[in-house]
Amino acid sequence: MLPLSEIFAAVRWWAALMGLGLAALPFTWTLFRRLPDRGCAFTKLVGLLLVSYLFWILGSLGLWGNQVGGILAALLGVVAFAFWFYRRGRLADGDGGPTLAAWLRENWHQALLTELLFAALFGLWVWVRAQNPSITATEKPMEFAFLNAAARSPAFPPLDPWLSGFGISYYYFGYVMTALIARLALVPTPLAFNLGIAWLAAGAGTAAFGLVYNLVAHMRRPAAAPPRRLAITLGLIAALALPIAGNQQITLELLHANGIGSATFWEWLNVRDINTPPNPEAAPRYTGSGWWWWRASRPIHEHHLSGRAEPGLEPIAEFPGFSFVLGDMHPHVLALPFAFLSLALAAVWSLESGGLRLAPADLGTRRLLAALNNPRSRLPLLAFTMLLLGGLSFLNTWDVLIHLFVVLGAFVLAQWGAQGWRWNGRLLQQVVILAGLLVAGAALLYLPFYLGFRSQAGAPYLLPMLMRPTRLPHFLIIFAMPLWAIGALLVTLGARQRLRHWRLGLGAAAGVVGGLLLLLLLFGWIVASGAETAGRVAGLAGELGLVLPPRPEGLVAPIWGAQAVAAILPALLRGRLAYPGVTLLLAAFIGLAVMAWRRCFTPQPPPPRPLAPSPPRPASFLPFTLLLVVTGALLTLAPEFVYLRDNFGFRLNTIFKFYYQGWVMFGAAALAAIGYLWQTREEVGGKLATAVAGSGYLLMFALALLFPFFAVNSRAVEYRGPQTAETRQPATLDGLAYLHRFNPDEYAAVNWLRENVGGAPVILEAVGGQYSGYARIAANTGLPTVLGWPGHQYQWRGDTAEPALREPAVREIYTQRDLRSVAGLLDRYAVAYIYVGNLERETYGLQGLDKFEQLDAAFQNGSVAIYIWTPGVSRD
Repeated sequence: MLPLSEIFAAVRWWAALMGLGLAALPFTWTLFRRLPDRGCAFTKLVGLLLVSYLFWILGSLGLWGNQVGGILAALLGVVAFAFWFYRRGRLADGDGGPTLAAWLRENWHQALLTELLFAALFGLWVWVRAQNPSITATEKPMEFAFLNAAARSPAFPPLDPWLSGFGISYYYFGYVMTALIARLALVPTPLAFNLGIAWLAAGAGTAAFGLVYNLVAHMRRPAAAPPRRLAITLGLIAALALPIAGNQQITLELLHANGIGSATFWEWLNVRDINTPPNPEAAPRYTGSGWWWWRASRPIHEHHLSGRAEPGLEPIAEFPGFSFVLGDMHPHVLALPFAFLSLALAAVWSLESGGLRLAPADLGTRRLLAALNNPRSRLPLLAFTMLLLGGLSFLNTWDVLIHLFVVLGAFVLAQWGAQGWRWNGRLLQQVVILAGLLVAGAALLYLPFYLGFRSQAGAPYLLPMLMRPTRLPHFLIIFAMPLWAIGALLVTLGARQRLRHWRLGLGAAAGVVGGLLLLLLLFGWIVASGAETAGRVAGLAGELGLVLPPRPEGLVAPIWGAQAVAAILPALLRGRLAYPGVTLLLAAFIGLAVMAWRRCFTPQPPPPRPLAPSPPRPASFLPFTLLLVVTGALLTLAPEFVYLRDNFGFRLNTIFKFYYQGWVMFGAAALAAIGYLWQTREEVGGKLATAVAGSGYLLMFALALLFPFFAVNSRAVEYRGPQTAETRQPATLDGLAYLHRFNPDEYAAVNWLRENVGGAPVILEAVGGQYSGYARIAANTGLPTVLGWPGHQYQWRGDTAEPALREPAVREIYTQRDLRSVAGLLDRYAVAYIYVGNLERETYGLQGLDKFEQLDAAFQNGSVAIYIWTPGVSRD
């Protein structure tokens, strides 16, 4: 049972989110007027985005500080704007539709169901986080540091807690949002970290419910009544399947632990940790406290083209359920609910933008303003899309181009719906203009962020994937559940149209694969031609037993690069022909989806009399569902050929970011596919397809729910001990409770700093490796330190000299015996407090620490001392 004070904190957190949602309700209801639920599931997300943006942008412009007063002013501003927008919308509609109050009276059950779902998911994950609330291990210290900095820094951008004197160079908007909720709810950050994870799980689940509900409820024949029960059922499944359920790794864990499957099978499957013969006598891994659940995010076993396995190289195939079990407040998790909001907004685009016309003639100022002020141009939709896409870039920069692609695709679908299937220069111009408007608008809205942002990416931004392709069994471990239903839909659509337009589908599939292969070869040639990167291709050639001619001198050797690529190409093609499964499957999905699009947007001739009328064309959200399928297929197919360059040097991070969004796309599309098959089950093959898709999906869904069940239990045992132990730890939301348990002296010091030190003075502490206990004081308080985890600074800032300069400076300060000899360094980095604890003693020894006793101690207990340093004051 949680302490009463923490229960009240959770209630206040829920109430703060309710207040944000109510503030934006008139705006959301009006903007999403074409959706069956009128955006009911997205009100909290819209309110949080609007208030956070207004608070941040005006704070960044210096109009107010990072204080509660600014948050309340932003909240009042959003309330006023939302009511103005609602009244404007009512006037534009001529008051012909229902009012917001009338709609709520008519649809109170929808609003109540949505709120009950959110409350249930929030309460569930509050309980989950209370089983293992520790803000330690993995990247939680980094995330907690950013959350504390967002709450403590006097202005924006927040001060980097791990590099004093610098602002955060990272996509930190999610931490601003979480700190905003925490201050509205009067919740301290050690509790806010875990309540934030619970809110993200509930927000993602509710948004997934809303997205699937709207897709299914609107995917009907024109004359049919909305299938509300079906939409609710599939939406509720989505609320668990997309953010909480696992992949099919848990199924393999169950089979292996119970001795099912031969040793040959497990060796062939080759998933680490379960690639040995099963031992039924041993206790199942999933019943213990170990991190067996970690394997679910890394089932892909990477090999070189030569067949040699790369030890420790495992692409990160994380999915939301894993993220919420792990409990990291990383940007990809902070952005997840807004990804569902973005897809819902794109669905609105697919309905509303058929009348939007943007051509080069409109680019003059007057003509452009006239075009945008036309009610059919949907200016509010355009403006909010800019705000949301820019917000996604600020939340998790990897996501923005993906969701821009979906919005542009939805715009094209709307044009095809209005004008029929065509692709010509005018439509291309409209897409380019719209993309330019969205990118420029998003960049301007979030310009203060971009001005201070530095990326680790380097040129060339794309690198060729020169490893063995992903094996189909590994891919299906991750995506089998949604792909089963999607495959049933695509095969059924192909059968119903008797594979018409097969040449178009085949051309689309071949074009995508061929284009990606050309990209691989192009960037392979660029890499091989460059002096700094040529060694990578040469090393691969040597491993394959190929002899390349000596590379000529010079920064660029394009002819030698072409020779190197040509020499490796046969081995590259052999590897892809040996493992073609993923490429063939995803290419087939893309081809079938394009064929179905062509059928959707091709006018059907009237039947000759006296035959009965032909069935109507597929309803409006089928094409959009196919867009989600194509986007997911492109996201998961692209890393088989190229990946984005970063500090990791391999495709593990590209797979991570692309597969995460692929999970969202495939997951929503799969349930919409089941909804479509159910509603058209009376057509050719409908009953069989519905039975196959529904039964297979539900079976895998039931198995996937075992992942959070066992994983949460394992995490609870890890933190609290066996349930029968007398010393097991009580449930709590306090993320620093572990520190009180294992290091009470440091816990007291951290609490003293949190309660007694205002502003953002610099505190000095020991420097060490990443994913360790170093930088813990800055992380736990938000006070900037001279240097935190150096490796992460390189990830965030690219090539920078600061970590290399600061790490030896900190060492010198702690190890020199004479205080005067380090006074200059302390003044250079504007140090105000010097922290001496057990980690400092272990790292630097005792010989240089005595000198700090000359200083006044602000805090001291058994093993911790915090000394005051006044810059510019000499010491005798």
